Amino acid sequence: MNYKLLVDTAMLAGEIMLVSGAETFRVEDTMSRILKTSGLEKTETFVIPTGIFLTLGDTSIDNITLVKRIETRNTDLSKIYEVNNISRSLCDNTLSLNEAYEKLKIINQTKKYNITIYNICLIVGSAAFTVLLGGKWIDVFIASINGGLIALVFMLTKTTKIKSFIKNMICSIVIAFTSVAITHFFDLGIQREILISGSAMPLLPGVAITNAIRDILQGDYLSGGARAIEAFVSAATIAAGIGVGLALFSLIIGGGVL
Repeated sequence: MNYKLLVDTAMLAGEIMLVSGAETFRVEDTMSRILKTSGLEKTETFVIPTGIFLTLGDTSIDNITLVKRIETRNTDLSKIYEVNNISRSLCDNTLSLNEAYEKLKIINQTKKYNITIYNICLIVGSAAFTVLLGGKWIDVFIASINGGLIALVFMLTKTTKIKSFIKNMICSIVIAFTSVAITHFFDLGIQREILISGSAMPLLPGVAITNAIRDILQGDYLSGGARAIEAFVSAATIAAGIGVGLALFSLIIGGGVL
């Protein structure tokens, strides 16, 4: 067996899953199962939200250790599902090691969600959450506009190295400023709190919070705590952005600019 290719396959599988938003214990389990197909005595994996470590060794070979730094994370459940299927097929011997590695490379290079569909989902998501919060048709309409503004901010900052926390804050500022401006200048019976809350819902770190809880329940306190802090900081930046947007509008109005 090509042990170097095996550890590369396990590392690539773990990287795809972690970047796509998988729980830490799921990543470790998948990588361990792939490494154990070698039949060697020593197969160790250690995963945290920002890094992956693995070791494959035995008395018959020199230890092979790989370390991978993870700098970006998003949510792509379809990639997690596909990697799990490849891992199962490899462990069941229905897929060769070379085939598994090639399939993983294709998954890693493929963008599952078209940017147009992604933007439409942002618009629909903001509108739908506003409906769930009890918004009227006018609230829903303006929330969809806010969703479009979120998509616009993401598109404009796509090629930059701005962290997601800052992007969320910028989006929150835009949402709050737009919502309060429309409420101030147009007497349409808009429910400001519901409008702002519904518009900002797509920005909330729901997956990060869920993964933090699941990691803690699995005993991965380091990873769970890190994810919980990440979720808290993300939520705090959104709240701060809304506050800045409201304060900015009040400052402009108070200063007589508008």
